[in-house]
Amino acid sequence: MALIIPTGTSTFGDATATEGGRLRKYVLAQLRSDANLEWVPRLRARLVKDELKYADFKAVRPRLRDDRELWAQIEQGVAQASIIIIDPAPVEQEIRGMVEAEMGGKAAALIDERVITDACATAIVATTPIAYLPQNLMRAVPWGTYDPIGNLEAYTPQHIRARIGGGLRQAQVFAARAHAVFDLTSADKIVATDGVFRSPLAPVMLAELVSTVRAYDEESPATLGVLNEAANEIAAAVEGRFPDWGGGGATPLIREVSSRAIDELQAADIAAGWARDALEVGDVRSLGAQFERVWANGIRVK
Repeated sequence: MALIIPTGTSTFGDATATEGGRLRKYVLAQLRSDANLEWVPRLRARLVKDELKYADFKAVRPRLRDDRELWAQIEQGVAQASIIIIDPAPVEQEIRGMVEAEMGGKAAALIDERVITDACATAIVATTPIAYLPQNLMRAVPWGTYDPIGNLEAYTPQHIRARIGGGLRQAQVFAARAHAVFDLTSADKIVATDGVFRSPLAPVMLAELVSTVRAYDEESPATLGVLNEAANEIAAAVEGRFPDWGGGGATPLIREVSSRAIDELQAADIAAGWARDALEVGDVRSLGAQFERVWANGIRVK
């Protein structure tokens, strides 16, 4: 049976964070370029704004409900988003549990909180599909068809963190984008983002990945270099399986752009804020009733 390589498309993402101090959840909403966004210019005109922002939308949300046609369009439009959540709380709890088991409760209590937070940031990066990428790709493609173009050390969590800089928040931004890159239409049955590498359809899924341009609102340009180098690494593996394939293009797949003139990014801003507010009063599973796909720390919730 011939393998069908998915055609190229684009996605657009914007993000926000819940309340809660140091262990806030980072919430990324991502929409495909083929999403129905007729409601975006209508809502912009209704709000008399040049650019949609969730704060403006939230302020008039009760009144918008009175326009049932527009409200139905907004709900259906927002529901098309994939929501990617990076929640540091369970990661930190697991680290604390391991430290207490190893050192005892009294000794563990003396550890500087910054050490725990730093370990949490490293663990969040380590659970992305980009961490240890060359090893993952060797499992995904037949032996002999893929020669790693990057050395293994470049994809350790510690090296990735050194590249992207920052602390826990920067790790969350990188992790959300790394998982979002693996939010693929051809991977609809995958239960975790790194499950792509273990699927018999991995070549098709990875071909879709390197054919999909990802645009994010301006927030963290330091993450782009690592993500695009990883995309190049994946493209090398895909080309080994499909030697006649032309690849995904010469320009960077993952980029940051201003949301001011892009309807998809403005829609993603609304979806991210909507998801954040839902998380403030409910758990991650509650988002499944409102959005097309939901991922939490790389695990599919819906």
